[in-house]
Amino acid sequence: MQALCIGHATYDISIPVDNYPQENGKYYLKDKLESSGGGAANAAFLLAKWNVETYFSGAVGYDDFGTYIKKEMEKSNIKSPFIETSYDKKTSTSFILINNTTHTRTIFNIEPEEFHLKKYEYDIDPNVIYIDGYEYSASTTALNKYQKAISVMDASAPTKEMMALAREVNYILCSIEFAEGVAGAKIDFNNPVTLLTVYKRVKERYPNNEIVITLKEKGALYCINNEIKQMPPLSVKEIDRTGAGDIFRAAFTYAIGQGYDLEKAIRVANIAGGLSTSRLGGKDSIPILSEVIQNYESRFGAIAASNTQTQTAQQPPQTPKIQMPAQNAQPSTKEETPTPPQA
Repeated sequence: MQALCIGHATYDISIPVDNYPQENGKYYLKDKLESSGGGAANAAFLLAKWNVETYFSGAVGYDDFGTYIKKEMEKSNIKSPFIETSYDKKTSTSFILINNTTHTRTIFNIEPEEFHLKKYEYDIDPNVIYIDGYEYSASTTALNKYQKAISVMDASAPTKEMMALAREVNYILCSIEFAEGVAGAKIDFNNPVTLLTVYKRVKERYPNNEIVITLKEKGALYCINNEIKQMPPLSVKEIDRTGAGDIFRAAFTYAIGQGYDLEKAIRVANIAGGLSTSRLGGKDSIPILSEVIQNYESRFGAIAASNTQTQTAQQPPQTPKIQMPAQNAQPSTKEETPTPPQA
């Protein structure tokens, strides 16, 4: 399996605090965590950590942060011939305040001037393409060139470019914000009908794509066998949600690339994203593959790529048109009863 991740790379500084700072105060802190971040970059780190031959394509600034990101990718066995240094720009940075009491986070993204790749000529043959929507031109180039590759998109915001890119991929893994923006409706978790309404409207906009809506601490919304289902999140002691969404989407990409069906892929993603919230940081909270598989098999039994004989990474799945349940139906919030692990 060979993966190409296209999109954003940032330099993250995570700062744990006991309580959110008060205005005009001064605080002395002992800990901080510095690492690479960004949607497509985090996906590349997970895929490489899970022994996938991974390429990253994105732009960084001409500064210490950009150099750090490139060195971290090299150490993580991410192939980086498609990383471009913009010599008159500064690398995007994020300051993340993590509240140790409430386990919430506040993120300050600093990007004085948005900049993008200027060259995107790819000479590889990826089985899987992962995009986060940040590099529109590079993404469309890769999607047009590698039409047989499985394509997955992190659709985070309902911008014009992201909504256009979403039409070109096999799998849209979208945020609540993207889904609500496309649907023109809000999700109210106290009213399950709103989940159905939003999902149906997104599906109507993208009838030929497989759609998963990530619901943050509420799990994920998807459709199997004409039934819209809500998969609850993994039950863990949550410390920090930084990067959990990126890890969910990257783990999903890995599972789909390995030939797992949609529901198995979402389970793998759900476990990986859930485990990451029990640790500090984004990239540094990525679990190892064996931990995810062990957790999966303890809950659902032995995992196997049930469709590998008929579907490979070179043969993207064809998404059937789905007839949605009646408007007054409620999404399922329970997974089927797990089977015990096989000996």
